Amino acid sequence: MNYIPILTTALLMYTSGPDPMYTLEKLSSRINTKYDEINPVVSLDGETIYFTRVGHPSFDKTLKVDESDFSQTLSFSEYSQKLQEVYRQLGESNCTDPVASAFNQDIWIAASDKDVFDKVEHPSYPLNSALPNSVCAVTTDPSTIVIVNQFFKDGSMQKGFSFAKRDVDSWKFPEPLFIYDYHNIDAGVNLTLSKDNEVMILSLAREDSKGLNDLYVSFRIHTTLWSAPEHMGSIINTQANEITPFISDDKQFIFFSSDRAGGAGRQDIYVSERLDDSWTNWSTPESLPLPINSNADEAQPFLNRKTGYLYFTSTRDGSSDIYRVKYFAPEVRKASNRKPLLVNQPSETVSNKDFTCLVVDATTGEPIEANVAYGPLTDEGYQNERVASKKGLSIDPKNDKLLKFQVSREGYISRMQKFDLYNGSSMKDGYLRIALDPIKVNTRISMDPIFFMRGNDRILSGSYGELDRLANILRDHPSIQVNINGHTDNIGDQWALYQLSENRAIAVKRYLIQSGIDSYRVKTKGYGPSKPITDNSTEELRSRNRRVEVVITKI
Repeated sequence: MNYIPILTTALLMYTSGPDPMYTLEKLSSRINTKYDEINPVVSLDGETIYFTRVGHPSFDKTLKVDESDFSQTLSFSEYSQKLQEVYRQLGESNCTDPVASAFNQDIWIAASDKDVFDKVEHPSYPLNSALPNSVCAVTTDPSTIVIVNQFFKDGSMQKGFSFAKRDVDSWKFPEPLFIYDYHNIDAGVNLTLSKDNEVMILSLAREDSKGLNDLYVSFRIHTTLWSAPEHMGSIINTQANEITPFISDDKQFIFFSSDRAGGAGRQDIYVSERLDDSWTNWSTPESLPLPINSNADEAQPFLNRKTGYLYFTSTRDGSSDIYRVKYFAPEVRKASNRKPLLVNQPSETVSNKDFTCLVVDATTGEPIEANVAYGPLTDEGYQNERVASKKGLSIDPKNDKLLKFQVSREGYISRMQKFDLYNGSSMKDGYLRIALDPIKVNTRISMDPIFFMRGNDRILSGSYGELDRLANILRDHPSIQVNINGHTDNIGDQWALYQLSENRAIAVKRYLIQSGIDSYRVKTKGYGPSKPITDNSTEELRSRNRRVEVVITKI
């Protein structure tokens, strides 16, 4: 078995006089016990809280090896010995009592329609098992959460993260979440997702980290795939330990825990504001006031904008417990003196005014008439269906800042696109532009990047959805024939790069054929490093050159 450690509870500290503005509330004994409760994660509607209970004797004891469950086949003594071996592999060198181990972590769920979380549930396998289990983020899909580690049905586990989806009254087996070039040289890890799931902040220990764990940013490329983590700079990160990040709904503020100099203890909760469109320029982090921080240990902040509650963990009563407080962000100002974010008021960075959606030809940039269906990103369908003229379509976003659009026109390839109106870069000159690819020879079909395992032609499963979309396009337009063109960066043996680009193009063709597309409709060509779209001066630019393009050759 290949067991690899994950995040365990972080122990934290502080001391100073309390701010009377904040009234602290410790969650009830239905949630907090004599055991450690960590990692509070709250649903977007504020009515469900996921948390992790550590060292509890009622943990789910499922321990599978090659699909055989040791909890069912071994005696109690044999099972305990086997679990001790597993936890030693995870990093607890002197594990004598596996029940009390810090690696004995199970996910618990509490719900309430009256804001008291009185309905507590302890899910069974496959969401929980004898391996460490913990929730770190919610998604735009209310039935799907992100959990730490990747699990496999043979009982093994490896570093990373997974999606867990609830189907009616049961949980499906977790599916991997992919992060390009993901690695972590220490056991401690955590992540948070922005409300729209487009931005991920991770706490990792890597070669370029300034201290222990640092904070990194990653961006969503496809449904289950995020870009390579990028270091968030030396204002957020120090030689200390930066852990358990949380990003505000408008992506302007980041909360995290750090044991940097200036506090009275080891770990305190801090907040910092993003000062521009980059993810490296931040205001100097400010520690949250008492009674949020204390002379004990605080971490794992989670701010629910709908209810105004900031949830966090603290060891002020001995064991780690979950607390909450009605929270208003401190005076963290940009150079422009923008007022601070108030969690129970609309952010001043968000406009409720109408905007104009403009549909353009992807090859010419010229406005075109098109049918436009749109609605909130969190809804299954589309609330509105209208026709956009060449002058555009006026849209009232109401309170929905995360929108999806399905745009179509005869002679063009329709495509669903998502936009975050919190992010000013979505707009240009006051317009939200949506480009459609014309069905013409030599037109490149716009696609999200197709990702492969490093150094070979194996397609990562996170790209399957985009290839399925391409297959659907070819099914919807049976006369279209295409070329699959593979490209690489310029690092390595030139002949090998040409061969690799050809093999990757062939891998895409093979996927399409397996999806029911006739072979004669798809040709392949490997161009190696000969047609870069950027220079190869940095890893980020090289990654853009490693690509697959789909070009229409016949209609």
